[in-house]
Amino acid sequence: MTDQPEPSRHQEISAVAQQMLALGESGRYEFKRNVEAVTVGLLAALANWVAAEPDREVAHLLVGVDEVEDKTTGLVHGQPFGLPRGLDKAVSRIQDVASKTRPVPVEVFIVEEGVAEPTPFVRVEVRPTMPPHFDDQGRRQTRQGRSTRALTDEELLRIYLDREAGSFAMRFRQVSDELRSAVGAVGSQVDQIAEGIENNVATPILALTRTTQDAADAAESASSSADSAASSADTVSYEVEHVQRIVRELQRVVEDIQDDSTQNLAYRVMRLRRKVWWNFTVDTWEHKSKRADQLEARLRELLSGEVSLEADRNTWELRVWQDLLKDRRAQRGERGTQKWWDAAIREVISFMESPAYAAPDLPELRAALKADLDHEIDHPDSVTNLFRRLLGDS
Repeated sequence: MTDQPEPSRHQEISAVAQQMLALGESGRYEFKRNVEAVTVGLLAALANWVAAEPDREVAHLLVGVDEVEDKTTGLVHGQPFGLPRGLDKAVSRIQDVASKTRPVPVEVFIVEEGVAEPTPFVRVEVRPTMPPHFDDQGRRQTRQGRSTRALTDEELLRIYLDREAGSFAMRFRQVSDELRSAVGAVGSQVDQIAEGIENNVATPILALTRTTQDAADAAESASSSADSAASSADTVSYEVEHVQRIVRELQRVVEDIQDDSTQNLAYRVMRLRRKVWWNFTVDTWEHKSKRADQLEARLRELLSGEVSLEADRNTWELRVWQDLLKDRRAQRGERGTQKWWDAAIREVISFMESPAYAAPDLPELRAALKADLDHEIDHPDSVTNLFRRLLGDS
């Protein structure tokens, strides 16, 4: 059963807001009497406060709330003051301010509290998106109690590391899922895949872990040296990029494996057969002759046959249809005539009866060289040099 999303509008003050008002202002709860006090720097600082500790999930900002002190007990609590310019304008301003936080806007969820009461206010949940966040002046700040201070080198480094680690983990999970799927289709290659992961992924991750620990240690001892922390962060960033690049390469390997799997080859054969049928229809739909009807029947029978489960057979059939479509594109107007389709269908039928790759064309090289050695060696379009280039392409 999934949790219901929190409503963004309460006629009365919600229980959550009442608890915040009773507890008073702290690092987690911030009160502002006027919406004009909500600035880019404030929202960035709240988001950074959340990002600085893994256990934190959200910071709360109550706007339209005043802080008052109980004269008897001396305790401080929040008291709704209201929003003189209205809820809609307050919400619009907060959203506009949030959009100006850098490097990308922080996430804000705005809840309207006590809308049916004389002093409504808004409760804003602030979460980081790509920390550390900063304002137009580049100030990276966080909250400390009821005040704001600059992030330390150690805090900045930890935030950067957490952000990069999260990005890497997401990519690696995606590739891992694809890899497990691919392994199911290529059981005979499990050992090779496992060895590749060990050499190309596990080892770099261990190096990344060691570098991360070195960077953290450097940050702890660099309270007066921003250069040392920055250098460590750069090293970690390089290691993370290196591992992410390996993951991208692994993903390409997975895609290649999936392309060659039995299921994928069968699907590609069916898709290519449909493409051939479409091209034939484009070329012949205007013809009303008996010959066109006969061609249609022959090709339909050919394309409607069952698809083999043998990978070698499907790989070969793909090549047959690909060559047919390539030859069609080489025809005048990139369309096949009835005569061409008749010959093509006959050729494919012969291939289907006895699957085989066409033999290579072997020109009379010895005779060509004997006839004109200089031409064959020096001229780029000679038979000899054309054949030599075919060897280079294979």
